[in-house]
This record gives sequence, structure tokens and C-alpha cells, in this order.
Amino acid sequence: MRAARGVTLTRRGWSLLGAAVGLLVAGRLLGTAELTTLGLCALVLIAGSAAWTGSRSLPLDLHRTVRPARVHVGSDARVDLEIDAHGAMPQVTVTDAFDDGRRAARFMTPALERGQHARAAYRIPTDRRGRFTIGPAIIGVADPFGLTARATPIGDTTDVIVRPRVHDLRPIPGVAGHRRARAQHRIVVPLASTAHDEFLALREYAVGDDLRRVHWRSSARLGELMVREDESAWQPQTIVVFDNRAGSHRGESYEAAIEALASIGTRILRSSRDCEIITTSGVRLGAGQAGGLSSESRLLDELALLTPDPDRPIAPSVSALRTETRRGRIVVITGAPDDFSWFDGLAGPGAPVTLICCDVARRGPSSGVTVIDGRHGALAAAWDTATLTWSSKPRRAVGG
Repeated sequence: MRAARGVTLTRRGWSLLGAAVGLLVAGRLLGTAELTTLGLCALVLIAGSAAWTGSRSLPLDLHRTVRPARVHVGSDARVDLEIDAHGAMPQVTVTDAFDDGRRAARFMTPALERGQHARAAYRIPTDRRGRFTIGPAIIGVADPFGLTARATPIGDTTDVIVRPRVHDLRPIPGVAGHRRARAQHRIVVPLASTAHDEFLALREYAVGDDLRRVHWRSSARLGELMVREDESAWQPQTIVVFDNRAGSHRGESYEAAIEALASIGTRILRSSRDCEIITTSGVRLGAGQAGGLSSESRLLDELALLTPDPDRPIAPSVSALRTETRRGRIVVITGAPDDFSWFDGLAGPGAPVTLICCDVARRGPSSGVTVIDGRHGALAAAWDTATLTWSSKPRRAVGG
């Protein structure tokens, strides 16, 4: 039974309606006026309750605040609700839905007069990453007998982003051949070369630079030695490849890989090192800025929503890493792929390779690749151990 203005019968109301119908039928069959009168009274009570519920106005505003709006898996996130009454209003029930209505918080507020306020707070679950929508809130009002109820949505929705958990890791030690790590942040003269398309910019001279790369005209003009930078010198110090193919992961290995990528990526970015993060499908993560967010914040937001790609071949831009001459470390984060042939050819004299394996692999890659155990609970210790041994034993398997 549904009345006007969205009024519905509660369980108690349905029970009373059934009793009223039974009394009317019994009064008719037995010819008893008392039973008929009781049945009619019950129907009148239900109708009156529906009219009372439908006529109640809800002069209120609801404000929702989420602290913080971005939270990591397992961290605390709190929602504060405040109701402002602009007129007399009855006792109501406030229901705030979360996770597409799968979970909700419910509160009972007292009757309010004009200008009064009611507050409530609850914690939202952060057991899995993603973007979740809270609201709109549902205001429920019922008659004093609890026979009818009316639910009215009010307020806006609020999004909360649950980012992957980030572990505290040791920074990556420098790689041989990268003596310009500090100088790269002091580029003074961007300049396009008319003789060589690969000429990108000038930077200050650093001890150990080849004197044949000194740009004497600019050095004389600026009063200090300036060195030419070519395209090959502008390649990032660290390249992180995330194996996002669905077939490379089993069980919880994908979530473990997401946590490993979030931890390693933020560790590198916080160290102000050049870093490029790319998936096996060729998508770059955390590049540039969007909406005022830093590369670190953008990376975590993207990882909160990242899902596995179909099992298709590795993108040509990523496959090219096997043949390009790059200076710096290559970090590959994967689950337990059946085929390690792609990883075997990555290592080179100027590009040591570290493989973060987030599941028990059926076999490992060839020699020349550092293997780190990236499973849940093992990443931080294995990573820290590896960083201590890279300078002396860069090819040792750790934590496996």
C-alpha cells in the first residue's frame, strides 16, 4: 500500500491493515457490529497516520564534511553531519549511504525548533581502494504510532578517494653515471640547437663532465662554465614499469602490486629524482599536474582507480626498453607471470633491473635481474635489504 507523497506502510502498519481486514470479514460473516467497528477504526487510524506523515514539512538543511577527502587503505576517515532547522520539525531518522548503498549509517534526531541544530558523526570503512560516493542523505519521518513512514532525499553527494596503502621505504641509491643529479634541477638556458635536433638545453658544469661538451659562447656570456645537454642525457634516472596485465596476477597479487607501485613511486618522487612510471599498456601514471595536484598526489589518485588490463601484448613503447640504451634503474612490478622472457632482456650495463614479484613465481628471470619479494607484508623489509646491497651486489635476489 502506497499513499500520496511517498508515504508507505511500515511493518507495524501492514500488520494492523491485515488485522483490520480480518475484523471486517469476521464482522460480516458473524454479523457482529463490534468486530466491524474495530476494523473500521483500524482503517481510520491507518488513514490518519498516512495523512499526518504526508503533511509533515522538513524545513532543514544538511551539511556533510569528510575528513580527509583522500585517505589511504586502513586509515581513519570521518564523516560529520550537521542539520540546521529552519522551522519546527518532528523527530526524524537520517540515513547516509556509502559504497553505492551497500553500507549505510543511521541516526535518530530529536524534534527541533527553528534555529536549532543536530550533529552526528561516523567513520567510513577504508578496507579497499577506490572512489566512493556518500549520499545523498535520506530523511525518514514516521507518525507517532509507527504505522506509516516517508523517506525524502536531501543534500548533495560527496566523493571520497581511498588510495592504496603506502609503505615507508629506503630511497634508491644513485646509479653510476648520474653525477648530474643535482645539476639537473639548475638548468639555466633552454636552447634549441640549429645543428643538432637532439640538443635540448644548457646546464652548469659539474666535476667530471666532458670538457668537449662545454658551450664556450654561453660560458663567456654567463661568466661560468655551461655544458650542453643532449636528449640521451634527459632520460629519467628511474623507470618504473607496472605489469597491469590481468593474466600476470593471481588472487591478492594485484592489490599487493598496487601497494608496491604506490610505495616505490612516492619514494622516488619524494626524493626529487627523475622518474617515469608506465604500465605495460603504455599508459603513463602521475605525469604532470592536474587540478593543482602534485605528481605524487595524482599518482595515488590514479592508482586508487586502476584496474587490470586485458591480456594483450606489451605496448611497443614499453617493449622498446629492451633495446634502448638508458642510464638509470628499471623497476618492474608484476605478479607471477607465466612468461619471464620479456624481463630477461631488460638488464644492461647502464640500466640495472629490479623485479618486484608480488606472488610466488613458477620460475624466475635469468641472471642479471634483482628479484624482490613484493607480497603483502614482505615488501618493506625486502626492499630495504636490497637497497643496502645494490651498490656492492646489485644482482642478488632478496626476500624471495
